[in-house]
Amino acid sequence: MTTSPVADGLPQALGHAFETFEAIRQLARRCEDQSPDLFAAFISAATAAADGRDAILTASTLPASTPGPGIPAQLAVSADPRDIADSIATSAAILATCLSQAASLAGTSGDRRACQEGAALAKHIHDLLAPAR
Repeated sequence: MTTSPVADGLPQALGHAFETFEAIRQLARRCEDQSPDLFAAFISAATAAADGRDAILTASTLPASTPGPGIPAQLAVSADPRDIADSIATSAAILATCLSQAASLAGTSGDRRACQEGAALAKHIHDLLAPAR
């Protein structure tokens, strides 16, 4: 597999996006109570991730099976919440770029819209959590 899900084609990029949004949602929800300073950011990121995942679900070329979580599974919830926020923000920035590129591969307006909405939501997640330091 190549380093970029977009290089593997639109279905793989969409599958990667779906899994990454879901991983972000789960991780943000697990971390929401660990830092009062980041509570709102984690809650908002989890909501945006669910919305992004749902946007990707509207794409007609989403594969039936997906490749697996797009965030390192070794991130323990016991880790510093700011480190987790930074990791999520980095993953979201990469995802936003991938989905922006994937939009150009979309053959239908529905797929293009799913990629564009997903990219906007991934950027929003990045913006929520990037200033955590």
